[in-house]
Amino acid sequence: MVLIGVAVYFFLAAISYMAASQAVVAGLLSAVIGFATLSAGTSLIRTFVITRAAEGK
Repeated sequence: MVLIGVAVYFFLAAISYMAASQAVVAGLLSAVIGFATLSAGTSLIRTFVITRAAEGK
């Protein structure tokens, strides 16, 4: 859950950077970092759910 929170933070930072038109490269980098952390967070949650289902709990 923490990784998803970090991803949302980076996505919001990317939007604010690009909206201000001052640092487009920083905004794009922030969006890429946000996407990577979102992917990692959802992958960890999926693995956790599959593990719990396999254990039968």
